[in-house]
Amino acid sequence: MVSSEIIKIFESLGFNTLVHEKLGTLIEMGPEDAFVFSSIVGASYLCNLNGVTMKGRCEVFIHRSVFQNGYYIYSPGLFDRDLSGKLREGNSSNFLKKAYPKVFLEKKYVLVRDIPFGTSSNVERRVYEEVVGHEDPSNFILYKNFQSGSSTEPFYEYLTSIYFLKSGYITENQVPWFQQNYKYNNKVLNGGIPDFSAFKSSIFKYLIEYGIVKKDQGLVLNMLPVLRNFKSKLEKISNTDTNFEYELYIGEVKSSRSSEQAAVTQLYKYSATELADKYLTIIPDLVDNHIDEFGEVYLKNSKIEVNNPKVSIRKNNQLREIDDKWINTYIKMLLLGNLEFNYITKLINLHRSSLGLELLEEYEAIHLLDTVISVDNKLYFEYLAQSWN
Repeated sequence: MVSSEIIKIFESLGFNTLVHEKLGTLIEMGPEDAFVFSSIVGASYLCNLNGVTMKGRCEVFIHRSVFQNGYYIYSPGLFDRDLSGKLREGNSSNFLKKAYPKVFLEKKYVLVRDIPFGTSSNVERRVYEEVVGHEDPSNFILYKNFQSGSSTEPFYEYLTSIYFLKSGYITENQVPWFQQNYKYNNKVLNGGIPDFSAFKSSIFKYLIEYGIVKKDQGLVLNMLPVLRNFKSKLEKISNTDTNFEYELYIGEVKSSRSSEQAAVTQLYKYSATELADKYLTIIPDLVDNHIDEFGEVYLKNSKIEVNNPKVSIRKNNQLREIDDKWINTYIKMLLLGNLEFNYITKLINLHRSSLGLELLEEYEAIHLLDTVISVDNKLYFEYLAQSWN
């Protein structure tokens, strides 16, 4: 795939393109769409000579509790951890806005640059200097399109996310799964982590009531900790009696149908956990994977198309209930990225006070997790809104 094909795909998604006399064709995005793009594919904002990406900044878990005997294993990313194990601010919305204020302001323009085989990929400095002679580089994002194909898979993770957002799902790329292996049904399962997921859970009732998602407009997971930089006020805007049930799609991405068998092999490993509702091969030129249990995501006329599986797959409802609670905790943890750090401390101490426990000036991941898991969802969102505004 070359840059002209990528630009055509963005046009099919409804993004405006324009031709700059010196820089070539640019893809225009609002700041929110630009953040989503960077956070999934790793494209760099040209804020400086080396570029800055928003990818990989919101990690809190890399394993699902359902595969870890119910344990929640915290992984630093959204919140840092000092040498004593105490949590620090990390990549909160407040930190990112102070460090890179222009990321969250004004329109952005994506420059697609093809990187031929065998050439250096360190082109940020050159492109920065190319832009700075004509425009403010901080309003530009560099997407490096490697002809080796290494950039293709994240790009299809992005396109698949855009598709599922229209049905109200939260989407994620590089999905938390299990650590190395997992014993289930007298078998030891292994085989990497899924490339893509789209999901809903019981906490969606509150996400909709507070306007974080809509029934027809979901959210990329990476946006959850930085919503405050786009949404200055959080308030309850509706009441819903709808009870949302757990849904989970899992996808495996490959750059072409030559890797079809590898994708199918991975999906068989993921489906053996009996967790997700549907499993999908995400391969641009593969319309039919010939496996009735697995659906397909592919490109047709520069647009994403999805075929659902032809037959249902076995699911373990007990495990899905556990995973529903884990997803709820995951979402609540990420939303804390929108609060000033002292408000998180206050939330922990309000919880500890209700239990008659000693109050804390500093805390570890276990204290944060205990609070997030234990505090009722209704009370949690009320506190979130009060502390947000």
